[in-house]
Amino acid sequence: MSGLVELGIMAILGLLMVLTGLALVFLKNPVHAAIAFLVNLCITAVMYLAVMSAPFVAIVQVIVYMGAVLVFVLFVIMLVNLGKGESTERFFTPRLLFSLAVVLIFVIQMLTLRGFSGEIAPIARYIHAKDIADVLFSKYVLPFELVSVLIFAAAVGAVALAKKRM
Repeated sequence: MSGLVELGIMAILGLLMVLTGLALVFLKNPVHAAIAFLVNLCITAVMYLAVMSAPFVAIVQVIVYMGAVLVFVLFVIMLVNLGKGESTERFFTPRLLFSLAVVLIFVIQMLTLRGFSGEIAPIARYIHAKDIADVLFSKYVLPFELVSVLIFAAAVGAVALAKKRM
């Protein structure tokens, strides 16, 4: 694909990712927010596959994030038994402030990339799954395992806090 076509596809997918991210933040029902998260992860996998020509990263995105992390998030939502969020009448809610911060960061990134030539991640075309596995399970095995323990501890903490409320 030419650089202009890749840039157009990336812009469309990026806009869809921003919209689903905003839906994730603003939806009051946690299950609906998880579905918006699922759509966002799907679009990210398509971006890896179509724009960056990185099929391994796209497959890992689908298996790890959509297959494991999203199921884990839904499991915690069901275990904690979250209902619909309470509605408040405040104008500056934390969600609105967070969204404004995300938009501000996005604008800063776009202004930074204004002189961008259109070549998108050329290194991704030369990295193979074996190279990633060698680095991940040799140099970064301890951080990898520590992140998994941290995620598990966060889930246990969420369940403990939810049981105190019941």
